[in-house]
Amino acid sequence: MHAIQTDSATIPYDAVREALDGEPYTMSLTDRDAIQAVSEAVNQGIDSHLEACFCPERGDQYEGGERKAGKLTICRTLDCCVSVESFPVLLRRLFESGNEAASSLARDILTTLGFDEFGAFVGQEALGLE
Repeated sequence: MHAIQTDSATIPYDAVREALDGEPYTMSLTDRDAIQAVSEAVNQGIDSHLEACFCPERGDQYEGGERKAGKLTICRTLDCCVSVESFPVLLRRLFESGNEAASSLARDILTTLGFDEFGAFVGQEALGLE
């Protein structure tokens, strides 16, 4: 069974996929450290687990962008659309990276899905996100 090892729990890939409810996970990152962490995770290609998190045929997209106010560029972004199949792999790689920014991003993502700090799926409403 494939699983994600967080700081305090082991979360099966299937639990993450169920939390996505059949929809890809989208995010627009503006933090440089978070962008770097995702870029490194994605650019690994197929890893020692024989898994990848960038498969365009699944619908995975990672595109650079920018936020503007009029003609002024406020910041650069990484706009991500990660398929249900690829998403647990991305999370696992973020936790395994040893990079605190990557782990912090992965923890935050799990929270947005409705996982508590112990890795239990409690839903977004229980976490005050709805």
